[in-house]
Amino acid sequence: MNDELVKIREDLIQGLGRFSAFAGFNKIIGQIYGVLYLSSEPLALGLIGEQLEVSKGNISLNVRSMEQWGLIRKLNKKGDRRDYYEAETDFWKVIRGILYSRDKKEIDYTMNTISDGIAAIADIDQAEKSDEAIFYRERLAHMQTFGNTLDVMAKAFLALE
Repeated sequence: MNDELVKIREDLIQGLGRFSAFAGFNKIIGQIYGVLYLSSEPLALGLIGEQLEVSKGNISLNVRSMEQWGLIRKLNKKGDRRDYYEAETDFWKVIRGILYSRDKKEIDYTMNTISDGIAAIADIDQAEKSDEAIFYRERLAHMQTFGNTLDVMAKAFLALE
């Protein structure tokens, strides 16, 4: 491979690793995606590990999450028992997969926590409600409205094809 292409490839893999860490994923996830994205052929775990100088076990662990999120696909080659992987190149599918399987769970958990807090404040006897309880209720209601708007936007985004 041309020296300039090697540098471009290495820079992209490192850049995707940095972005992955910034987005709250393991750095290695972005690097694995970079290796697969710039590969014209599907790759087995061992080769991905060799290219990144990381253990096959570490690659395997992260590849499972990446599959669940839709970043990569597992393929089989006739006559070969190993699993091969290729990157999903449709970035809309990648974003939808991440939103649906990873971020949506956290958003739902947070929204349930907010709803539970509002319900608990409503259960407080009216005579015992302090200014602080009223303040909490107003803040949580404001956060709930914003969260509901985000949820509607996420559902609309997930519906895009």
